[in-house]
Amino acid sequence: MISAVVFIPAAPLMCPDIDVEALLADERAASIELVAELQQNAEQIIVIGSGESTTWFEQGGIGNTRAFGGVSHYVIGSGRDEMPQALTVGACVVSAAGWAGAVKALVVDTETTAEQRGVLAKELIAKSDDLRTLIVAVGDGSATRTEKAPGYIQPDALDFDAAVVHAIENGDSAAIVAIEQSTADRLWCRGLPTWQVVAQAIGHAEGTLVLESSPFGVNYLVAAWRV
Repeated sequence: MISAVVFIPAAPLMCPDIDVEALLADERAASIELVAELQQNAEQIIVIGSGESTTWFEQGGIGNTRAFGGVSHYVIGSGRDEMPQALTVGACVVSAAGWAGAVKALVVDTETTAEQRGVLAKELIAKSDDLRTLIVAVGDGSATRTEKAPGYIQPDALDFDAAVVHAIENGDSAAIVAIEQSTADRLWCRGLPTWQVVAQAIGHAEGTLVLESSPFGVNYLVAAWRV
């Protein structure tokens, strides 16, 4: 069964070999600490992030930071397939938290429909049936909060992020599921596909917000759902 979810940022700077100036040191430390805390009651970790093609990594895999100028590999589980950016960040955090148990990982295509996300949620539930499972959900909020943000500035980005944070902090999965993908796309929010799969698998949970920041006009959060 799913026992908890940890929400962490997807920024490549979460990996210390990329973040040589420690720009996301607080976000990284908070993420590692939260995973380390909640993994104590878990028998399995499933890392989930958004990407270009829906893929299950049944035995984990290997992430690397070469595409961002890094030199490190981050390995989770016994799998040897190469994982995309979001899962690389998840692998970095999970390995830093000292996890050595069972691991799976899932990439959710950013263009999946609501129905397809519902199917993935059912798969997630099924893969968690026999083991107490901690989900590590890797994703960012809007990237349009300021003029220097990757997607420039959108006037409703702050309200969008506030609604997301409120839903996650309050364990309100229905509110996450209700967010329109078209709005997320316009605001450059790539975390929504991951969050919606998790939300449909969980139902209501006890939420805790540990950290929220937006140093580059991109909204990052570290939070937990306890089921």
